[in-house]
Amino acid sequence: MLKGIIFDMDGVLINSEPVHYRVWKQTLAARGIELDYEIYKPCIGSTNGFLMDILHDNYGISRDDEELVKTMKQIKEQVIKEEGFPMIEGVPQLLKRLKDGGYCLAIASSSPLSYIRQVVTTLGIDSYFDILVSGEQVKNPKPAPDVFLETAKQMGLDPEECLILEDSANGCRAAKAAGIVCIAYFNPDSGKQDLSSADMVIEGYEEIDTAFLEKVYCHGRHLPAVVCETERLRIREMSERDIPKMMEITSQGTPDTAEGVEKSLEEELEAFPSYRKYMYEMCDMGYWVLEEKESGTIVGRAGVEPKIWNHNSSVVELGYLIDEKHRRKGFAYEACRGILEEAKKRGAVYLYCRIRSANLASKKLARKLGFSKIDYRLEDDCEDMEVYRYTCSD
Repeated sequence: MLKGIIFDMDGVLINSEPVHYRVWKQTLAARGIELDYEIYKPCIGSTNGFLMDILHDNYGISRDDEELVKTMKQIKEQVIKEEGFPMIEGVPQLLKRLKDGGYCLAIASSSPLSYIRQVVTTLGIDSYFDILVSGEQVKNPKPAPDVFLETAKQMGLDPEECLILEDSANGCRAAKAAGIVCIAYFNPDSGKQDLSSADMVIEGYEEIDTAFLEKVYCHGRHLPAVVCETERLRIREMSERDIPKMMEITSQGTPDTAEGVEKSLEEELEAFPSYRKYMYEMCDMGYWVLEEKESGTIVGRAGVEPKIWNHNSSVVELGYLIDEKHRRKGFAYEACRGILEEAKKRGAVYLYCRIRSANLASKKLARKLGFSKIDYRLEDDCEDMEVYRYTCSD
């Protein structure tokens, strides 16, 4: 269960990486050294100590050159005094949404603790954070996991209960080393960072809410995420334990509804990890469990899957099947209506379904939902299969 959100600061809350590079470049220029960005870049997301190692290896500067660090801090203070802290757009609103969602929030930054406190206090966002941790408080800097593990510890949480927002390659690697799900914020001003180790990459905070974070967290830990909820139903992804029930429901299909080749339980279980990775975690689609919220009872399955029709048309196809013990209670309409609304939120344009001519109940439901029959036939379909289309725009 997700309980805590850990933020990097530089490049995630404030757009400070260009400032850091400019300050260090000016500091070294006074020594007659031209700081090359490609030499500086590996330290992004790590500590000043890590940078001093880089400066030693490339320019012969002593790792313990306190005078250089002092000069850098003086220049940085002057820049901050003149320019302030450049907060990234949408940060206060994001922090409020997450705090209202009940999460414990923390900062785990490579910057000194005094600087972290100065930033959050100056920007007026200090009240959102329960814990502030500096990379200088732990033995090994990012990409080692130390600062994230220490932050989780101070939050009173296991790493498995946390999620991290980072913007650097070092930070993403540190998150993975800590065993923590990681979302990377693509900040073009942080340089060309390798964010491939993150579980998700985002480009802004406007649409990030608790539901989004919960889904990323579940996918990162291979847990079933909630897709949406209706008045009576929780529509969620399957887990291995759901497969026997899903197979039981599928076996109840009539000749008018049944499709595909029946597989054994062992075959279904063996194939599920690949299905979960491709359909849920990559496509964000698939067949989902319909779970009655009040009782936790599984009443059916429904979902959308990407399909290729007639070798050249890419479509998203809707399907459902209700457990025979729970039919004629309106669950099919409620579930499909909820899925259509969710599809609209995700930006879908059309959804399709295929219904046998004799399946009068499904045809009636399709029309009630707003589907219209179209003149189209799949090459491999039987003669009595009809195609319906739903337009998602209002």
